[in-house]
Amino acid sequence: MTATQSGTVMPQIDVAIIGAGFGGLGAAIRLEQEGRGDFLIFERNAAAGGTWHVNTYPGAQCDIPSALYSFSFAPNPDWTRLYPLQPEIEAYLNDCTDKFGIRDRIRFGHEVLDATWNDEQARWVVRTSAGTWSARILIGALGPFSEPATPEIDGLESFRGTVFHSAKWDHEHSAEGRRIAVIGTGASAVQFVPRLAPEAAHLTLFQRTPTWILPHPDRPISESGRSVLRKYPRAQRAMRRVFDLFQEALVPGLISHHSLLAPLTAMGRAHLRRQVKDPVLRNKLTPGYEFGCKRPTFSNKFYPALCRENVTVETTGIARIVPEGIVTTDGTLHEVDAIVLGTGFTVAGHSGFRRIVGRDGKSLADKWPDGEMSSYRGTTVHGFPNFFMLLGPNSVVYTSQVVTIEAQVNYILAALRAMDSHAITALEVSMRAQSAFAEHTDRTLAGSVWNSGGCSSYYLSPSGRNVTYWPGSVRNFTQRMATIDLDHYHWRSADFPPDTQLVTTKDLA
Repeated sequence: MTATQSGTVMPQIDVAIIGAGFGGLGAAIRLEQEGRGDFLIFERNAAAGGTWHVNTYPGAQCDIPSALYSFSFAPNPDWTRLYPLQPEIEAYLNDCTDKFGIRDRIRFGHEVLDATWNDEQARWVVRTSAGTWSARILIGALGPFSEPATPEIDGLESFRGTVFHSAKWDHEHSAEGRRIAVIGTGASAVQFVPRLAPEAAHLTLFQRTPTWILPHPDRPISESGRSVLRKYPRAQRAMRRVFDLFQEALVPGLISHHSLLAPLTAMGRAHLRRQVKDPVLRNKLTPGYEFGCKRPTFSNKFYPALCRENVTVETTGIARIVPEGIVTTDGTLHEVDAIVLGTGFTVAGHSGFRRIVGRDGKSLADKWPDGEMSSYRGTTVHGFPNFFMLLGPNSVVYTSQVVTIEAQVNYILAALRAMDSHAITALEVSMRAQSAFAEHTDRTLAGSVWNSGGCSSYYLSPSGRNVTYWPGSVRNFTQRMATIDLDHYHWRSADFPPDTQLVTTKDLA
């Protein structure tokens, strides 16, 4: 136990983890496997699963194959589909939680209100909605897709019908016989629109930018197929390897040689021509930017849904919302009974960034004004000692995010081992190392399809800097994250007084 400034006593733990999604659970399981069981996960919801617990909209499905969208240390031979649906993913995460014995260290209903670094004690003070803890290490597994983005449209609050975001699906609402407006054409909308369209009296899809859509390769996995995977675990590992290599093969085209993406571009155009015969509608749905610039997706049902007689694709911009419906910039009133927001998530401006306060009293949001996020290898941030972030700026590799998370957790474990070996109480990445990584990232991604493909996306900050992707291959990422170089860090040892400035290994040489 440790005393707070007010004289009250708070419990001490070694590691505090924010979030019980893939990131938080993956970190906790690996800590447990390493014999570092003194940790707690603080989860604001009533159950584990993160985005896969919250996003329950009709048709919610992962666009990464199940063999790859799972922990490498916890393969699941019982997936019923090649691409898993939301209920199965949530069930998988709960199975992992119980299998690896970490459920008793999850504090459900504990929203982290703020986490503040105490430099004198070299510890984080984590204040939640249900208590306060002191932790040596803080792991932020906030999740980039955990905070729904609500568009700033004049008059939205005046609408007298039903309004909800896809991430907060209103299951009491029925589309049967109603006029539905869907705003947004991202991955979620591509999945739920085909479920709403057959029920609605009329559905109007308000599209700002069309999406590249490929034929969906999803297939059910038969019981005999699952039996083979249970009997021969190597077969599932081989499947994971094949999907991993396919994702890896896309990286050169995305980063530097865009011509390599031509087959996927041709496939997307052919899919559109095959499923949409009306030339006017097809023109509306044809992207005007390079494949991969925005997040592409899979669907065999989206285009047919848009071809229905009771569906309209509206590309005129939205001027405002009135009690009766949506007014477009040409003055047309579209009367609707319900508005469903498929407008994605707040990535760069996540509210959680305001709650993590570092060494100089500044939060991550203060350090990253206007979404200009920066980090070292997507995991550590200057000014935030003993803090590690999962899926942070420029950590995402073009594969399953679970692969990214596992590599980052390996890096965190390497850091903890180094802290143990050198009796380090405070470890902080240097500004020089963080700036060098940012400069390398900017140079490498300047010609990438994300930066120069002719579109705007959440991958980029308002200034146009890519704040999402790792500047290299999956192999490069996993190799770089396998070890930690203390020369890139300032640190303070237990052998030094508390007011000693942070130093590096070079300073001590």
